[in-house]
Amino acid sequence: MGFQSALSEFTLAKIYFDEPMKKHTGFHVGGCARYYAEVDSLFGLNHLTSLAQKHKIKIKVLGNGTNVLFSDLGFDGLVIDLKKLNDVFFKRDEVRAMAGAKLDKLIKFNLDHRLSGLEALSGIPAEIGGAVVMNAGAFGHNISDYITTVETLYDGKIRVYDKNECKFGYRTSRFLRKKEIVVSASFLFPEGDREIISAGIKTYLDLRKSIQPAGCSCGSVFKNPKPYTAGALIDKAGLKGESVGGASISDKHANFIITNSKARAIDVYLLIQKIKRKVKDAFDIELVEEVECVGEF
Repeated sequence: MGFQSALSEFTLAKIYFDEPMKKHTGFHVGGCARYYAEVDSLFGLNHLTSLAQKHKIKIKVLGNGTNVLFSDLGFDGLVIDLKKLNDVFFKRDEVRAMAGAKLDKLIKFNLDHRLSGLEALSGIPAEIGGAVVMNAGAFGHNISDYITTVETLYDGKIRVYDKNECKFGYRTSRFLRKKEIVVSASFLFPEGDREIISAGIKTYLDLRKSIQPAGCSCGSVFKNPKPYTAGALIDKAGLKGESVGGASISDKHANFIITNSKARAIDVYLLIQKIKRKVKDAFDIELVEEVECVGEF
């Protein structure tokens, strides 16, 4: 039995064929994934990945889709959506969040239980799995600041890493572009005053709204090459407002690329390459993308 036939009979996930990835990403561009699956249990995830490995099918795990650019040619493999694995709960004195839980859901859980620490990450449109892999952060705070352990699935086995084994760095971890799938993370947060936590969340949401543009984007396109910021370098290179096809550099924040309804993935990709060239020519600095390009460009 071929992989497509096996998927047609697979009952542990909701399966789609030739699923448009523009429906699932922040840029709202990209071609179709040959296979697309929504899983709602670790049991189903394990069986699905085993089936794909048996048939030598490429796998891409998708979080909230805000840090990924799928090619217009699509993805000739299996995209696994974890958004239904979204529980957040106490495990002893720690908080455990499944990979598909939105970051804001974890922050709301903390607020309800008077736990502080992640207020600065309010409004980041990420799920826990992707946030852990990229060590998401903002305003000097990172999700790894409060992680105790990370749980992954690979080759049919669950493995638990303590924080020191995760190799967290600036927008990176040991899980970046690895085959193992982050399925949950556990956190230890300090107790706080509910009103102060709530005020902190509002402050950071307002700040984010004031400095970041609206529209279809992946958030920050490039990592900040310390001691500089990518946005300032792109601005100084005179690139604000530059566009390729339906993709343009935001006039409000130069580290954001905004797409319109006519944009293609190749427009975004070519604009990224143009930014890198111009900044390199002007400042001899190599910008490194936060956004992940999937497929052929």
